[in-house]
Amino acid sequence: MPSFIETQFPIARLSAESYKERKANNGQTLTRLGKWWGRKPLILVRASILGMLMPASNDAKKDREIFLKILTMDDDGTWQRVKDAVSDAPWRNDDTHIGRSTFDALPYAERLRYCERPENVEGPLESTWSDINTHLGTSAASFPELLEQLGQRVFGHTPRVGDSFCGGGSIPFEAARIGCEAFGSDLNPVAGLLTWASLRAV
Repeated sequence: MPSFIETQFPIARLSAESYKERKANNGQTLTRLGKWWGRKPLILVRASILGMLMPASNDAKKDREIFLKILTMDDDGTWQRVKDAVSDAPWRNDDTHIGRSTFDALPYAERLRYCERPENVEGPLESTWSDINTHLGTSAASFPELLEQLGQRVFGHTPRVGDSFCGGGSIPFEAARIGCEAFGSDLNPVAGLLTWASLRAV
């Protein structure tokens, strides 16, 4: 059975999320550990690992819907990620919500102006996990639990991620943070040090 990433990948939404993460400058999770120009966005690493583990079904539309739900990149997920302190949002009037429909009508990239990044929220809501588990045949309540169950199904063990040219450490860092066994190496000793420091921070 093919994996989700072999059949489709929501490039437009992931590009918008990656751009927001890159524009965060000092707000990026790994930036303070050291500058690395080729560092991959963490949301892209997270989505790629999930996309390789999640099986594709005969319902491509439902697969995409579930994939976005897991990453909190669906309509409910982005609404869940809205920052509490937003005061200039177009759906607010004197700090009172006018309605979610105004938010949902915004283009995805525009919504992200008012949202936390996916890595800064705990994950999907409890009600959303019910939809995810029903579709995937899992019983997870968190991202690490889901990856563990999908890894057991595909490989018979916890997913292992290795990066032989790890650079700034994005891939092993995010892999470890979401529940995988992570390994990294690089010929550049600075890259090795940054990755080691990143993995100690998990």
